[in-house]
Amino acid sequence: MKKIALLFILISGYAFSQSVNDYQYVIVPVKFDFLKKDDQYRLNTLTKLLLEKYGFKAYLSNEEIPLNLESQRCSFLYANVIDDSGMLITKTKIVLKDCREKVLFETQFGSSREKEYPAAYNQALREAGKSFDKLNYQYVAKSETPSKVIEAKTENTNLKKSVEATQISQLYLEPLFAKPYGENGYQLLTNNTNVPTYVMTIYKTSSPDCYLVNNGVLLRKTDGWHLEYYKEDKLVSELISIVNLN
Repeated sequence: MKKIALLFILISGYAFSQSVNDYQYVIVPVKFDFLKKDDQYRLNTLTKLLLEKYGFKAYLSNEEIPLNLESQRCSFLYANVIDDSGMLITKTKIVLKDCREKVLFETQFGSSREKEYPAAYNQALREAGKSFDKLNYQYVAKSETPSKVIEAKTENTNLKKSVEATQISQLYLEPLFAKPYGENGYQLLTNNTNVPTYVMTIYKTSSPDCYLVNNGVLLRKTDGWHLEYYKEDKLVSELISIVNLN
């Protein structure tokens, strides 16, 4: 009977790990139900930091989410912290659910006998977070997931293309707008539309005249910004207008 129980635990843990590995992003609420204030005792921030420590890309629910992810609710996991504290002990655990409220992973309860709430909850949550060591999380991108699809209207037809470096200039002939993204990059958005559309993300290098992009580089030349990449072993250079990238 013990062997059967152990086998069930191992299979369950493997299933959780496989499911969680399908997700790269986690949303952490800014307030947990058992607390009275936003980020009380810094538990919400601590939960985010713990998830990031183990490889997730985590966002508090009041933080800005990248434009290309905002409409993809089911691309995220949703974190919660459960409180099961008593008179003499503080106990918490972290739960990860998908967009359909299905639990994909939950930690063991962490506990603390500290008397002060801030110290007790902090210690209990860190103890619970140690369960992620056994999860061995590693994001595995789904190869069958289609690329982000966008539409660009022309006089005769509607073009529907995936956003790739080799198609940027053909789809977006109008100037692009550079929106700061984190500390090291920008998101390029359409500039002359009522609702800006995400085009791509560029990342800073040691040179202010060069940015890294997926499948290529963005270089400043005498006549403006050029997107350069290889196509069929040939170097392609395409001029792109970016209105506010100095």
